[in-house]
Amino acid sequence: MEPDSIRALIEHQTAELRAQFPQIIDCHSALEQWSEDGERRHSLWLDIRWPQRQALVSGPALHDAQAAVDAAFRLARERIAPTARG
Repeated sequence: MEPDSIRALIEHQTAELRAQFPQIIDCHSALEQWSEDGERRHSLWLDIRWPQRQALVSGPALHDAQAAVDAAFRLARERIAPTARG
């Protein structure tokens, strides 16, 4: 995927996360890219904050950037759901 497409995907997923958990006040992301054994790897880091809480999520290193974004947001939902709804 092109960088603009990845950026748009991250913004879209962030908006969906905020809609699912409206108490989120801030969500920062950073997509890491590197080469390992001659193959490209991607991993998305998320810093999600809501009143008196914070979740730091490090997504898995995957070959596909879109899959890395999807995986990180899936982990974020799993991590914050028990505390954000309570």
